[in-house]
Amino acid sequence: MFSAEAQKRSKQRRGARAAQMAARRLYSIPAWPQQRAFSGHFSLGKAEYKFSYAPSRAETVNNLLQLTGQLTVTDARSRLRALDSVRATLANTQGGVGSGPARRQIIATEAPVGAQTTSKEKQQTAGETEKRAGEKQSEQAQTEKKALPATENTGPTSFCGVLYFHFEPLDARALGVPADLSRVQINVRLAPLDDTARALHGLYCYVVDALYGKQTDERLAAAAIREINRVLAG
Repeated sequence: MFSAEAQKRSKQRRGARAAQMAARRLYSIPAWPQQRAFSGHFSLGKAEYKFSYAPSRAETVNNLLQLTGQLTVTDARSRLRALDSVRATLANTQGGVGSGPARRQIIATEAPVGAQTTSKEKQQTAGETEKRAGEKQSEQAQTEKKALPATENTGPTSFCGVLYFHFEPLDARALGVPADLSRVQINVRLAPLDDTARALHGLYCYVVDALYGKQTDERLAAAAIREINRVLAG
């Protein structure tokens, strides 16, 4: 049995740790695409941590892109802790400079599940989708031309350079991180070095065009998200 004094000291230590954790708050962490995941590192005081967020599913929630996946954190002693089914919502983006990602063709169809679609119909649908996308980009280019000087990265040639996601409140104790993780932002700098990450870069740009532009294009967003999920599934 613990003496009353020992119990008191233990309670004080727990209170001190809780106060220290409350005083520390992790606001944002930088990340880079690596295959299907976003990886990076952060520090708290003298402690260094590595992390990886591996989305397994993408969807649209209230016209915003939301990812769900596993978040892992590794401390300086190589102890790895993980949380599953962590949600991250795309809150904002920043345009890129230089060469943009390759945009793969996306076929959006309104045919019901189970309907048989011929090769010719698929080609027609693809053509219509590309035509609408081209018309939309042309309209955007005309609008932006009136307000901004044209560069190699405006209008139809623009693309995302950074994606800013907000994590849902995270369980700091489960991750072994002594800080408030209730509102962490992950800043994904899109400089992919592998083919999978490059493919996802282009698809994320499609979603941003469809959901975060001046006019929402639900069909394009749905088609891009289906393709993202296909890539995430491996």
